[in-house]
Amino acid sequence: MPKSIKDNLISQLGLDGLPQEKKIELMMKWGDIVQKDVIIRILKELPEEDKAEMDKLLATQGENFEEIYKFLEGKMPNLDDIVKEEIEKFREEIKDSAKKLGI
Repeated sequence: MPKSIKDNLISQLGLDGLPQEKKIELMMKWGDIVQKDVIIRILKELPEEDKAEMDKLLATQGENFEEIYKFLEGKMPNLDDIVKEEIEKFREEIKDSAKKLGI
């Protein structure tokens, strides 16, 4: 999740007063959640043969996220849109939860 979105979300939730290390911790957790949401959505939309190819790529490339991203970009031209949509969906979920909690 881009830092500007995370910072904006922290401000919208009134969490500006948190210590910097807590803000960083929140941003890392939020980023992990969004990343998982993006992966789940990609796996739902990716054809079976591409899933098998991605599994092989993950087995050989592992931590090489640039290669994995290139692969996904080639298979899913709307990848950037998916990421943006999942970020916005998460942002709205957090804002709604904050409202319900009275934050």
